[in-house]
Amino acid sequence: MSKEKSSKTLMVFGALIIIGVITTLVFLCLTKYNPHYWDDVLLSFGAVNLIGVCFLIYIKEIRIKEKWSEIPLVAKFIWWFIFVSNSYGFIDTYMTAFIF
Repeated sequence: MSKEKSSKTLMVFGALIIIGVITTLVFLCLTKYNPHYWDDVLLSFGAVNLIGVCFLIYIKEIRIKEKWSEIPLVAKFIWWFIFVSNSYGFIDTYMTAFIF
């Protein structure tokens, strides 16, 4: 993959994360005046978690590929911890927002 294409991809993921975090913070501030925005906060936070999961999959499957076996065990543990926690956060927030 060319360096230019990968840097554009990283910029898109970065922009999506920033937009999601700003949206979450705006909705969180609005809940002070209207508690009905809490579901929007959960949905926005869930979207940030989903983008994080997609970014981690992109890093592992597109950027690292076959070099995954060369990565130290501690780095793999950190990657899996972040992946599982973002996945759990996404599932939890969407279940809370839509089901409960």
